[in-house]
Amino acid sequence: MENYKAASIEGQKIIFKFIKSRMKDIKLTQNELALILNIGVTTLIRYFKLETPMPLGVYLEICGALELRPYLVPSESDNNEMMRVHFN
Repeated sequence: MENYKAASIEGQKIIFKFIKSRMKDIKLTQNELALILNIGVTTLIRYFKLETPMPLGVYLEICGALELRPYLVPSESDNNEMMRVHFN
């Protein structure tokens, strides 16, 4: 089970790095995103720093705000950066 925990942390880091990159691309600040989500900017920063677990609903709202699609792709079909994270 420990391997899942470590893989989860690494996966979250990759996802948050991508989210921050997307925010930069569309010129959306953390303050603006927090306003859209109706949460405090401090809370958003804690999510990004992995200090507080991000609820799935907030993640989906972020995907909507950044025009990202939160697809669940079977591992055998995936060939992106997440392939480096081993969940088993």
